[in-house]
Amino acid sequence: MFLKPFRVKTQTTLKGSDRKKLRSDVEQQFPSLTSAKTADLIPNKGDVTLVKIVTHSDDNVLVYCVQKNPVFFELFKSLYPTVYTLWKFPDMLPVFTTYREVFPRLVGGADLMLPGVIVKGEPHPKMFGALQKGDLCVIRAPVVLGQTLLSGEDMYASAMKGKGVKTLHILGDQLWEFGDKSQPPVIPDEPDTDSAAEEDDENEIEKTMENQEASASVDEASEGVEQLTVDDATTESKDTASVNTDDDMDGLLQHCFKCAIKSRVKKTDLPLLTSTFLKVHMQPFCPAGHHLDVKKSSYKKFSRFLQQMQSEGFIKLKEVSKGVDAISEVDRTHADLRGLVVPDVPEEENPGDGAAQEEFEPPEISEVLCVTAALLPLLSAQGLHKGDTLTPADLRQHITQYVKTNNLQATENKSLVQLDPILAHLVLTKSEGDQSHLTWNDLFARIVDKMQPGCLIKFPGKPAVLKKGKVDPIKVDVQQRGSKKKVTIVENLEAYGVDPKVFAQTVQRAVACSASAVSSEQKNRGLEVVVQGNQITFIAGLLLDKYKIPRKYVQGLEKGPKSKNRR
Repeated sequence: MFLKPFRVKTQTTLKGSDRKKLRSDVEQQFPSLTSAKTADLIPNKGDVTLVKIVTHSDDNVLVYCVQKNPVFFELFKSLYPTVYTLWKFPDMLPVFTTYREVFPRLVGGADLMLPGVIVKGEPHPKMFGALQKGDLCVIRAPVVLGQTLLSGEDMYASAMKGKGVKTLHILGDQLWEFGDKSQPPVIPDEPDTDSAAEEDDENEIEKTMENQEASASVDEASEGVEQLTVDDATTESKDTASVNTDDDMDGLLQHCFKCAIKSRVKKTDLPLLTSTFLKVHMQPFCPAGHHLDVKKSSYKKFSRFLQQMQSEGFIKLKEVSKGVDAISEVDRTHADLRGLVVPDVPEEENPGDGAAQEEFEPPEISEVLCVTAALLPLLSAQGLHKGDTLTPADLRQHITQYVKTNNLQATENKSLVQLDPILAHLVLTKSEGDQSHLTWNDLFARIVDKMQPGCLIKFPGKPAVLKKGKVDPIKVDVQQRGSKKKVTIVENLEAYGVDPKVFAQTVQRAVACSASAVSSEQKNRGLEVVVQGNQITFIAGLLLDKYKIPRKYVQGLEKGPKSKNRR
């Protein structure tokens, strides 16, 4: 519903009587929320606004915001909680849990299929309690608000096959971006007999999600999937043993953070990518023999720690591109910094030349195909909707299934597919109206042309973000300045999590030439790096080898200096 941008019509402050009515409606629709909880959620004082929006599909939706954070939205006289509300009251709705591999599909707008639901023990008719078709539910952490497409008993009767939950709202969509873009908190496990999944499964999937979000490597993510089988006794013992460790790491993070913003971060460094701030500015203040490990703190993720520091007034954050955050302002006059004694750190431990980015973790970029309206007659019977994402392999599988289900493969020549009216209307041009067969490869290629390209971009520790269209590459170009001077310009580094300032310093020290990060002349493109001379050969090695950016996402490397032929 909110995968595509919506249009804001009006925004008004909610009066006291309207707030009271809203609280009453919430309590009536969600009995698990007491009067005290609704009063905390929708206060008498403070900034409570009603925003009228129009979605991409022309639905009129009312969004209720508290302190500019959406807490409920109203559609067809029914209230729906946002993920921000679900994080505050995680047990207000029945709960489903699913596997790590399912979430990228949910982000793309797909519904939760029943085979992807984790069920403890043998399935039975009452495994989901009194759940009815059309009931609201959440998909843990919770990161998805959904609506059941079957009752609990019908799910059992269907042998856990087919669609189970329709996705209404998800972490990372436009409604989430309308708020403060915070990440899911660490939610304590509490017994809840009414939840759609058992307590053990909830504990395990939450632990898995925390591990996978904080992890930056495929191996660690795989370990997260294996942890779905960890029993409660192991989880409890680990939680108990880590209490003191969490407290110690919290204090260490705060100490290094305050030292860094008081003594290291200069005005010229801003805006400063958060990944660079941690590695270049905070890590040097960590005592010998220790290492800053956010996963061992109560925050679990660095973005959540910075959100807390922002709420305490130390810094201000801004999103420079989807999934990439930067520190835009620093308050060195903060009361907590006045008496702080900053330890002396040798200058060489502050790797301004970019050495701190030796452990740079590039984003995971998955190219996908988005279902368009033209393809719905072909794919809707297989449970797909407009906007759903598929890999090319998934699309080929769906086409193959359609052809075999409708007996369209030619009997005499297996390499040909007979075109039924749906396929013919979809892939043939007017001049090909009398054509009755196509080869498998030709059919597949023509259907791909009817789909919208897109990509899922996942930065370490953050949910994948769907971007329609092809991803913009890093652009490297050589321009003439004056009669004999040339400069190399590198654009769009920030979209891949590369700090332009650190990148410029690395180039400057390596090739002994002038290099700087300046604002791009193009609107909303952030910083670009300008280097003296034609340095494409060195920059190519830096991007491909050190930063591990795939070559297909770097444009202009062929403009490097040509070697002169020896006679």
